[in-house]
Amino acid sequence: MADHELGKAAGWPANAKYVLNRLPIGIVILDADYRVVSYSNSAAEIFGGGKLQNSLGKSIQSIHPEHSRAKVEWLIAQAREEESSDYASMLINVPDTVLQLRVVQLNDDEASSGYCLILYDITDLTSLPTDNSSPGRSLLKIPISTNGRIILVNVDQITLLRANGHYSDVCVGGKHYFCGISLSQLEARLAPDEYVRVHRSFIVNLAYAEGIDRHNDQFFITMNGTCSHEIPVSRGHATRLRELLGV
Repeated sequence: MADHELGKAAGWPANAKYVLNRLPIGIVILDADYRVVSYSNSAAEIFGGGKLQNSLGKSIQSIHPEHSRAKVEWLIAQAREEESSDYASMLINVPDTVLQLRVVQLNDDEASSGYCLILYDITDLTSLPTDNSSPGRSLLKIPISTNGRIILVNVDQITLLRANGHYSDVCVGGKHYFCGISLSQLEARLAPDEYVRVHRSFIVNLAYAEGIDRHNDQFFITMNGTCSHEIPVSRGHATRLRELLGV
């Protein structure tokens, strides 16, 4: 599916592809060993709490939570590869903030001299604060990667979410797209009676549920539309799912 078709399926306005280009940009400069050399004021605001000031001379990993460090290391490695594109890009959930990170390798006359880390805080584009009884923010859109770009898809257009290691795959418009947020993190920020965990590897949007079948002792939920699947329902989730659907 082309980007403009995906955007139309997700209910985007005509100028949505320019949203990221209008966001304030945070810049962090790293040396060849990934240590923070300097940063912009907007980057300090994104990370907050004086984290960047305290990280000067230290590895950029020191300001990221444990679960995000492998992602950042992979991102820098991608930028370092000779055959990579001009920049490497990834989403980071930290954990109540959604960042798009881009890394560009910097070079001098001899070799690589370091890296430029570019930060877009897309939290306000993707989520809303919840009430005081619920932690975190409720997702309005889920950021996905396609053709080297980040696209924000309305959650009500998503048929299902599938675990992909520490990340996720998002089914929208009949195709699966990569999302840099884990399934557990997505589950915590979606409406629990609409986006239901049915298996350790799947969350389904009940608006697209078409039927429930049982083969031997295994339940399956069928999703309609062009992402039609029989999704396995684990025993631990079957009772609640049947209660929600009244079957």
